[in-house]
Amino acid sequence: MTKIILLGGAGIIGKVIARDLALTGDVTEIVVADLNEAGAQATVDKAAPRDSRFKAAAIDVTDQAALVKLLRGADCVINSVQYYFNLDVMRACLEAGCHYLDLGGLFHTTRKQLELNEDFQAKGLTAILGLGSCPGIANVQPALVADRFDTIRSIKIYNGATTDSRDSLAWPYSLATILDEMTEKPVVFRDGQFIELEPLSEEEAFDFRAPIGHRLAHLTLHSEAATLPLSYAHKGVQECFFKINFFGYSEKAFRRLQGLTQLGLGDKTPVKVKAKLPGGELVEVEVRPRDVLSEVLLRSEATQRGENLGFKDIATVVEGSKNGRPLTIRVDTTAWPHEAYGVSGGTLVVGVPPAVVARWLAAGEVAAKGVCPPETSVDPGRFFKALAERRIQTEVTVTEQVA
Repeated sequence: MTKIILLGGAGIIGKVIARDLALTGDVTEIVVADLNEAGAQATVDKAAPRDSRFKAAAIDVTDQAALVKLLRGADCVINSVQYYFNLDVMRACLEAGCHYLDLGGLFHTTRKQLELNEDFQAKGLTAILGLGSCPGIANVQPALVADRFDTIRSIKIYNGATTDSRDSLAWPYSLATILDEMTEKPVVFRDGQFIELEPLSEEEAFDFRAPIGHRLAHLTLHSEAATLPLSYAHKGVQECFFKINFFGYSEKAFRRLQGLTQLGLGDKTPVKVKAKLPGGELVEVEVRPRDVLSEVLLRSEATQRGENLGFKDIATVVEGSKNGRPLTIRVDTTAWPHEAYGVSGGTLVVGVPPAVVARWLAAGEVAAKGVCPPETSVDPGRFFKALAERRIQTEVTVTEQVA
């Protein structure tokens, strides 16, 4: 008997996770929970309309007592809510006694989550941080090839996708997360230390797999750089960064949004503005520029989607040496849209990995205990085989000197 609870089940990624959990009979009970219970029920109705293992539930993850009550008896919790609440959910899992995994914490939250390692170890529990596509697949890619190296000098991650033909401003995943990534300083590991750089900086052209092709990619705050340099410190890593091709927007759409954030409309700090009450009285109210921008985007025709091939490529380039000779290995994980799931390749590669590994956690098939990144806790061979079964392909390209 195994039970998995999916938090944030009404969201874009939660729907894919639920759909994948419905594929097999190895989980006996699945609870899809969300603040929006009707949304959670809609996820259940679409993913598994006649599957008695599924049920929907309402939950506010900021209500710790209610959350612990919901989680008791679960073998594993998949946390796909906004990463702001990752620590709250982890603490609830500790109290309820269940394994945990999430989709990432944008570096700083991830580092705080790692501080709960001893607490999870003491209870014999496992928490895997950042198990979507990036972070997630991008972490397991280096693990797939690390043993081929005597030393590793750098781990460079690039995330690309085909773009919308109408230059839409529609967001492919959480808008709040995208705005955080656009406005907060990215942290990279360089010359053996963590440093902060300017948001969206260090653009470079990268050759993604066709049909994406030669595209610009830029730095952004991400969780891979929070753990990979530590996990492979024994190999001598000196550099690690994550770059993305405009968050899946076309360059035209990205530049429009970038301009708005550069004006301060992505800021979280409230500003005072004058507002007129129904009676005509002028008063000062506080609003967050980001909230105004988000509301405008929700209403804008500019968010209407056009055609998109929906192809995704996550490419990790590992550089180092073997037997004294330079060695470079590139790992590409790609996906086209999945018709049965009804999602793009980009959404597919975020939603499938947590569903796959949650099954292993629930069944007691993950040996690592404590709070772990994917690269130290997930079996890469088994992982990429499971992804391939869901039409997510992985290719390894080796470049080495001939003696």
